[in-house]
Amino acid sequence: MCFNNHKIAYLCGEECDVLVPFYDVEASCGLPTEQGDVPPEMIRVPGGDFDGLNTYTISVKGDSMVGVGIFDGDVLLIEKTFQLRNRDIIYVSIDGEWMVKNYYMDDLGRHWLVPSNPKYNPTQITEDMNIYIGGKVKYNLTLHGESRENIMNSISEYLQQETEPKPEPPRIPTQEEVEAALVYASDKIKGIRYWLGACRVLMDCGFIKDGDYETFCNLVKYVLPDHKYLPVKREVRRMAVECFSKPFETWTDATAPVHGEYYDHYHIAGEAMLEKLPKNLYKTPTKAPTNSHQLPLSSQNNKSSH
Repeated sequence: MCFNNHKIAYLCGEECDVLVPFYDVEASCGLPTEQGDVPPEMIRVPGGDFDGLNTYTISVKGDSMVGVGIFDGDVLLIEKTFQLRNRDIIYVSIDGEWMVKNYYMDDLGRHWLVPSNPKYNPTQITEDMNIYIGGKVKYNLTLHGESRENIMNSISEYLQQETEPKPEPPRIPTQEEVEAALVYASDKIKGIRYWLGACRVLMDCGFIKDGDYETFCNLVKYVLPDHKYLPVKREVRRMAVECFSKPFETWTDATAPVHGEYYDHYHIAGEAMLEKLPKNLYKTPTKAPTNSHQLPLSSQNNKSSH
């Protein structure tokens, strides 16, 4: 008798050198069917930690064991044994009906046959049942092409994620980054109060403590001592009302204390800062973190050039 060899996909490179019986019956993984007395066919399987005298193969039917990778039509290698351990997958007959299930003994000493599919219920083994253990599943000899494909897809997706650049965590900008942003924004600022847009951005990212307009004004004077419109604390703070007192990203013309082109002057200053600062800025909507930047007084007073 010629066995349908394409039904069993052997691992590449392994030699099939062990003869074992194959019972052309279906052990149910859903609806039990009787095994019957069918003469076995001898087939060759890859050698391993078993011998042909104490093993045989069967095919399975149903979907109750898909959770452990046993599918309808799979060919299983069964090892004859009466010594079972919890969670062994066994080939067992109950009142003449053969099936493949997980074996489990609970803390109360009760014995169970448990499917690996939530749509099926476990079966408790009781004394009135006629039980015969055909053995435990040693190997599933059927390799599933779709499963291999899914595995390779998962590996490819993982490797792709590993090679993709990961976004940098939010952080407070450095002194050098802030100075460069102020220089860049300075060309767009045409009034003393318009610095509020730049000030709000630095407060939002934690570089300057929220409400500390004095430090901001000193910072601008330190970086841009010759700018035509150097900020003045009372004038900048005076405009910090309505939405201008809140995070820059929430500013709108409709909720601002000024509108139209006047609003645009304030907003352009903040946009210029954001354009030059890193994109992964720390955001503190209510207050700056404890490590908010404070410009050293010595630096404020000893700036020679920028």
